[in-house]
Amino acid sequence: MYKIFYEQRALIFPNIDEKDLILDATAQQSESYEVEKIHNFLRQWLVVNLTDDVVIDHVSPEVLSAALCRTFYMAPAAGGVVVQEGQFAAIQRHGIPDLPKGHVEEGEDIATAAIREVEEETGLMGLKIIRQLPSSWHCYLYEDEWRLKQTSWFLMTADDTSHTNPQTAEDITEVTFLSEYDLEWFLKNTYRSIAETLESELKTIIS
Repeated sequence: MYKIFYEQRALIFPNIDEKDLILDATAQQSESYEVEKIHNFLRQWLVVNLTDDVVIDHVSPEVLSAALCRTFYMAPAAGGVVVQEGQFAAIQRHGIPDLPKGHVEEGEDIATAAIREVEEETGLMGLKIIRQLPSSWHCYLYEDEWRLKQTSWFLMTADDTSHTNPQTAEDITEVTFLSEYDLEWFLKNTYRSIAETLESELKTIIS
């Protein structure tokens, strides 16, 4: 199943697997009738004030890939879930509980970007990646351009979690370690894209 989140609603493709998407569609693919239909639907979905999720179950990975490339500028990001003794690191950004993450710089691989962004946003040092977690996808409007952000998440450890330094320049006001007793609060108050993508992983990690 593949989901794209926009604010608190989702576009759901139950028959699509993320790994089958190829987000570098050719001109020929982008001009097909099926691609045009999905592209037009995506544009409408982004601007119509819907509150319910929408399910699309009759589209191929090839058509969806080409439609996404026509509709969005791709904005890859990477972040981490830093664990320590049954707890995980969370940040407060704009008053919303979140996980540290940020954009992948040009020429940078996603694992390197994830470590760099987590270090910058939390002040945690000596980060090491344990394994990759599922990616989250959400879209947003930036300077009149619709962007689709795939955030590649990694499970991490840190050499020292006794000292944190929230990146105030990025509006981060707090870095805290949350336990299983805080998890339901976190999932309820964080972004839906994070909650639905990482809920089962977080429950397993800190149980």
